[in-house]
Amino acid sequence: MAEDELQALREATHGLLYPSESDEPIVVFVWDTKEPDALTAVAARAAKDKKIEELHLDDFFRELEASEEAKRFAELHRVLLTTLSIVRVLRVGTVEVQIYVIGKTRSGHWAGLHTVSVET
Repeated sequence: MAEDELQALREATHGLLYPSESDEPIVVFVWDTKEPDALTAVAARAAKDKKIEELHLDDFFRELEASEEAKRFAELHRVLLTTLSIVRVLRVGTVEVQIYVIGKTRSGHWAGLHTVSVET
């Protein structure tokens, strides 16, 4: 089951906060859904009027790996790449941005990380 596959992600994110105007927790999620791609899966959960923007995974982690928690974010990056395939970073909204780092588990579920970035 996908839940079991994500234990390494849970360990890597335990107590880790995403740095923004309000440091927010990083939460591991699993979606039992049939959407054909990550963008469709995220769009199905976002408000219809919200802008969705994609970032390259390396660009997303570049600043994080230069932060005070650099080692932990580098480890999280590594764990993501070994746990999920087709990993994408999708940002939803403008001021209170929902961030999804989403990919496929070996069992075929959409899973990954969710956090919020406050950007005023």
